[in-house]
Amino acid sequence: MTLALEEFYRSNGVELARIRASVHASFPLHTHAEYVVSANLSGCENICLDGKKLRVTERMVTVYNPQALQSSSFDCDAGDAEFISIYIDCERLVGIGHENGWLSRSSPPVLAQGVISCPSLYRHILAAFQAIRDDGGAGFEAAMVELVAALLMSDGHAHVADAARPSLLAGELRPVLEYMKAHLAAPVVLDTLSCVANLNKYQLIRRFKAAMGMTPAKYHMQLRLMEARNRLRRGVPVQDVAFELGFFDQSHFINAFRKVLGVSPLRFAEPARFVKPANRE
Repeated sequence: MTLALEEFYRSNGVELARIRASVHASFPLHTHAEYVVSANLSGCENICLDGKKLRVTERMVTVYNPQALQSSSFDCDAGDAEFISIYIDCERLVGIGHENGWLSRSSPPVLAQGVISCPSLYRHILAAFQAIRDDGGAGFEAAMVELVAALLMSDGHAHVADAARPSLLAGELRPVLEYMKAHLAAPVVLDTLSCVANLNKYQLIRRFKAAMGMTPAKYHMQLRLMEARNRLRRGVPVQDVAFELGFFDQSHFINAFRKVLGVSPLRFAEPARFVKPANRE
């Protein structure tokens, strides 16, 4: 196995995972609906973030805003990699910011993202993970407050919603995104999307790729997988999610899900606390 989910926890809009990746592992181009903050415990990850190539070594941190386009592979010379990733729902981060007077708007902020060498932020990620391991109660809540504070106070933080994708979210392609979100179960058809955007197919493809970094069909798959995660969190059975979101069959859904998350939908949908036994592959 090239990617192994060693531990996984879920609590009130936050998911925490400890993942081990072999030198042959990789994550294809994908995105998340949540903020993703990771601490690299060992090994070396080569990431591509919104078209920029970055290198993540031991004790470094990566920060991704929602909808950030990312892919990665692992350096074979550095051995297996291990990292902790925390996925923070937008509403949870905004809620913590409001409660503590750090945010005045209800729209999700755009964080300084990329690869960061910040020992204090690294320690906050590890502290949050240890707190959810211990009890997940008041200790975890306190650790999350401190982690969000560290994220919001970092240099480059901006109180601007949707700043990462202005050409798509505020421009002529916004109706296309809304149409795609409203039709997750059906394959996207360029003829239809062209009519929605009032562009010919060539113009649509070029402008969409410029805004999102991938074709409409590939981005539509990302939207389907994000919705799949929402439904699995609510307890919808895997087979029902696959059917409702228009996958060819359950196997197609499982393979697409595993490529992006590094874990099967069934494992993702397991109870909130999961610890992998030491002898399990």
